[in-house]
Amino acid sequence: MELTLFVIIGAVAILSAAMMLISENAVYSALFLILNFACIAFFFLMLNAPFLAMVQITVYAGAIMVLFLFVIMLLGAERIATSSSRFPWMVPVVIVLGLVFLITASMAIVNGEIDLTDPVETQPHIRVVHVLDGVPQVDVYLNDALIAENLDFRATSDFESQEPGRYTVAVFAAGADPQSDTPLIEKTIRLKSDEALSLTAIGRSGDIRLVSAVEDISQIEDSSELRIMAINALPEWSAVDVWNDAGSRDLLIENLAYGEASEVEVIDKGTYSIGLYPTGNDRDRLAALKEQKFDSATSVLLVFSEQREPDNSFMDVIISLETDTRPAFGGPEDVGQRLFSRYVLPFEMVALLLLVAMIGAIVLTHETLTPPRRRVVRRLANPPAGLDQPITGEPGQ
Repeated sequence: MELTLFVIIGAVAILSAAMMLISENAVYSALFLILNFACIAFFFLMLNAPFLAMVQITVYAGAIMVLFLFVIMLLGAERIATSSSRFPWMVPVVIVLGLVFLITASMAIVNGEIDLTDPVETQPHIRVVHVLDGVPQVDVYLNDALIAENLDFRATSDFESQEPGRYTVAVFAAGADPQSDTPLIEKTIRLKSDEALSLTAIGRSGDIRLVSAVEDISQIEDSSELRIMAINALPEWSAVDVWNDAGSRDLLIENLAYGEASEVEVIDKGTYSIGLYPTGNDRDRLAALKEQKFDSATSVLLVFSEQREPDNSFMDVIISLETDTRPAFGGPEDVGQRLFSRYVLPFEMVALLLLVAMIGAIVLTHETLTPPRRRVVRRLANPPAGLDQPITGEPGQ
């Protein structure tokens, strides 16, 4: 069915484009172009990109074509009689250029092996979360590159893109010399394409760990869902459960051991009251995150850590880190990111070509009208009764 629709709509698109080019009436050409735009909008719908389809109809088949028709009517191009062309060389040049374009495009499509091309893999990303007790600030190095400097307690660094491969992560107290000082902790990791890695420094003096949490930030098909995962950085609790205390209580994550990261869970967007409890005990709440709004198409990382109080006691806290997932293909965010990053230069070039084409169309359709012959008006000095109207005639009469 899909192939049949593609063939039918493709044939209509090609036919309307050809009729737009060969039609002698400018208004008919504009109407055929509108039909061609409608076919392109249908193609976007077949590609599961309804936003682009509606933009195609609204902007191109609507606003821009109204502008074209206005210019055609303003210049009177629809009333121009068939006459000998002022540019007799234009038709053969256009035919040659069209053939060259078709040959070039065909070679690019055939040699490009579009159907065999794999999706482009994105670079891995890495960030660091600091919940290490007794260290106010830390510096984090990835091999010899500094990726987080003076990172405060309970703070997180931004995601940094890296090349895939094996790296050594070293955590130092802020201001330490990585060449001579001993790191607080060192760990070897491997970064893979399409991966977002959150490294969390946890523990107390004598028991420092780096917990790796691989977040899934790929696109979410359902626009009402989000992903959630957690890290247990509470050394006093060997395992914890995570509940949603809002409304009907739901168990989100179960039996999360100390120093471990949970699996990725998919939940609906909305407002949640996160409650942290010892495993098997849903009454004695350790910490809470009340009325936290989680948006759709995001990845939420919950870090359960402790904060030292002035009396050297510890208070359990919950840190919520929210990251946007990749936008769905064909959606407005995906189109915007691509247009204003990879394709910003081609997009500007297309806009320039459209401007040149519009100016060229106005120049080619403009006719230099023959100015009317000047009429000489004679008036009598004392016109007799009934002859008070001016006498007109051609010069020399």
